[in-house]
Amino acid sequence: MSLPFSRSGLTGAFSIRLRLTNRQCSVICPGTAVPPGVVRPKGLDSALRKQAMLSTSSSSQITTESTFSQTTLPIMSTMATTLRLDMFDELVEEIKRQLGLTSGIDSDDVDVEQLMDSMRRYKSESSHWEKYALSDLSRNYTRNGVDDMNDKANLLVLVWNPGKGSLIHDHAEAHCIMKILQGELVESIYKWPEGHSPRRMEIERRVVYHENEVAYMHDKIGLHRISNETQKPAVSLHLYTPPWAAKYGCLAFDERTGKQVKINLSNLYSNKGVICSRRADHV
Repeated sequence: MSLPFSRSGLTGAFSIRLRLTNRQCSVICPGTAVPPGVVRPKGLDSALRKQAMLSTSSSSQITTESTFSQTTLPIMSTMATTLRLDMFDELVEEIKRQLGLTSGIDSDDVDVEQLMDSMRRYKSESSHWEKYALSDLSRNYTRNGVDDMNDKANLLVLVWNPGKGSLIHDHAEAHCIMKILQGELVESIYKWPEGHSPRRMEIERRVVYHENEVAYMHDKIGLHRISNETQKPAVSLHLYTPPWAAKYGCLAFDERTGKQVKINLSNLYSNKGVICSRRADHV
């Protein structure tokens, strides 16, 4: 048995000859002596064809596989597209696995750094998450549900309109991990107000986050406000765990006086790609 192919573009002389006798075979290659009597392994022909293909340059052709590129490459392209589309869902499943049967990041077997690392490894592509990123130009931003993580956490995609942002707010003692999916966002971190006399709130620092960067926030760090100071929409992914703000609301603060007010965050603009509230709550 022989495999015919063009000699042009070969990286080296290559020949394959099979001798089949009483269900036995030997493979003979230049410079390699293989004794007869070796039992033919299953799928050998396929393996040899693949090796012959790898031994040719891109310009060489294997006559027995003349239609390989025409029939296989479209399939491979479709498979690659499917894999890319699944990467965001894989991140969601990875977060679920890390949270496990616990009640959130505060549990002993859940590590915030591990969750942040999972978010960092995911490289954002709009085709992965655009079905969740529903926007409304009449709002500062929209809160769009992705998954409630079996009530252990909630994962949201937020779409920020140009020049808009949130109020200064806390997180109801929950942990917040934010990843920038598109554009850039500015995080302004404030000290908690002290005393009862009205006074302007003090900014501790401002950080600009770009696409694929990840940030972490907790009430122990302070209060914060997120804003989009560019002329283009921005999109971010937020993991809140436990989901106390969605269940019980959070506090929003007046920057000029430090006065606080309770905000309900139980409503979303959309959930899993479907608009569910015309008057979604936001801070």
